[in-house]
Amino acid sequence: MHFPGLKVLAPSTPADAKGLLKSAIRDDNPVIFIEGELLYGFRREVPDGEHLVPIGKADIKRPGKDVTLITWSRMLTAVVEPAAEALAAQGIDAEVVDLRSLKPLDEETVLASVRKTNRVVIVEEGWSWCGVGASLADIIQKQAFDDLDAPVTRVTGLDINMSYAANLERATQPSVERVIAAVNEVLYRS
Repeated sequence: MHFPGLKVLAPSTPADAKGLLKSAIRDDNPVIFIEGELLYGFRREVPDGEHLVPIGKADIKRPGKDVTLITWSRMLTAVVEPAAEALAAQGIDAEVVDLRSLKPLDEETVLASVRKTNRVVIVEEGWSWCGVGASLADIIQKQAFDDLDAPVTRVTGLDINMSYAANLERATQPSVERVIAAVNEVLYRS
């Protein structure tokens, strides 16, 4: 993402994958299309016929008023959507923002959501050092600092080597429980 001139896409759903891939093919610039391998078996509705998703436009997957959950790729369906459902059962209304396009980044949608909820939790599969979440946190604290009622919080992969054993790999990745704990932290709940 840090190379000038590249566009970077990371869809979360089959419909977004179809629409972004078509948009990438039609774009005159170089586009990196990141496919979450574990999403290959994921099923959801895909529109028939012509379906384009604009590059550089995030999607509000679930509107909310209490906290903004920002994510992309596999974390949306594997962690954030189930966490948002569990939070709703606790009376917490989480807005879910799916970036879809990592570069260009839809700062307008992200900042509008943060200004609406005043709290943000970024959920990413990667490690905490550097990366998309760190850059996003920087953008938010620079451009929406006065709107924040709590520090920007990130839920990332644990800072350890990734294991090849499936159970150990799952243990290092963000989980619904870790996201719920982070949301309770930014809401100052015990």
